[in-house]
Amino acid sequence: MVKVADGTLILHTEPAIYSPMRGPFSSLHARASCHATEVLDRVKQAMLNTVGEMELETKHTTGHHGNEIVVVEAHITDARAMRHLFESLPKNDREQLSNTLPERLDDSCNLFLRVDKQSAYDGRVVLARSDDVIVIRLKVNAYPAKKEIAVQKTAEFISGLDQGE
Repeated sequence: MVKVADGTLILHTEPAIYSPMRGPFSSLHARASCHATEVLDRVKQAMLNTVGEMELETKHTTGHHGNEIVVVEAHITDARAMRHLFESLPKNDREQLSNTLPERLDDSCNLFLRVDKQSAYDGRVVLARSDDVIVIRLKVNAYPAKKEIAVQKTAEFISGLDQGE
């Protein structure tokens, strides 16, 4: 509570931005590149296997050497889809993610993941160990918006998933 000059009491509470279903995330943006040597439908399927059934956006662009590149993107605000992404990761990948949260979060409370595109096409969502990836950015709701708080909220969320197994 804060008492203002006129004697009025103001109750200050943290906004209810975290729920077990949603987790600490407000949105997810996923992006994958489809190079000339790849099949666009397979890249789209890898994205859908990662983020769930949804409409994907495609943008055509040209690479440095004049090669055509199609960028496939998805933007999600659905809590279940964001939670599903983390539930789909193997436990050892969630542990690796927890151990590297400070490196994966920026000062604007964005969490960055790289999912292996070929594994995603095969139906397995795993953290990437190569350059053929689906890049994922999740916005972490932290109040106040500080990296340390975002790390803590994300770690608690991941820990809660592991306790539920």
